[in-house]
Amino acid sequence: MQSDKLVAVGRFTRPHGVRGELVFLPYVSEMELLPDLRKEKVRLRHKNAPERTCTILGWRMIHNRVLVQVQGLRDPSEADRMRDYEIHIPCAWFPALPSGEYYWFEIEGLTVYGGDGLAMGVVTDIIHTGSNDVYVVSQDGQETLVPALKDVVRAIDLERGAIHLHDLPG
Repeated sequence: MQSDKLVAVGRFTRPHGVRGELVFLPYVSEMELLPDLRKEKVRLRHKNAPERTCTILGWRMIHNRVLVQVQGLRDPSEADRMRDYEIHIPCAWFPALPSGEYYWFEIEGLTVYGGDGLAMGVVTDIIHTGSNDVYVVSQDGQETLVPALKDVVRAIDLERGAIHLHDLPG
């Protein structure tokens, strides 16, 4: 994994209140997975606007929403110009996980090989369910759902960009 690779961690959806705060929609299931971005300069990307940077002054949770204060934003009209910008940060900012655990950005893009050794496709998305994650594996317009369970996944090899599955019926 490249340490300077950027990963999208969420996006601003709309202004909140009168102080220029923004509602932030994280792309992670648990905020604890994100590194502390306070006082950090992050990259912002938007599909219809040039890339820019900003400094996150702080964030807080209120009524199951994440509210973010960005340096230089003082009112709702200034904050509204940040609508739909995604926050991108270097992968290197994420702390190391225990052996056998992976961040979503490490899994997405890996090639999945069945028990027979044949490529099934590439992980294009991860569905978070209550009990386990499910990898969406795409190839030639077809999708296969692969439960992220030890009984199904034999090995994850980040260096080779591969996920190897057990030989399972069906």
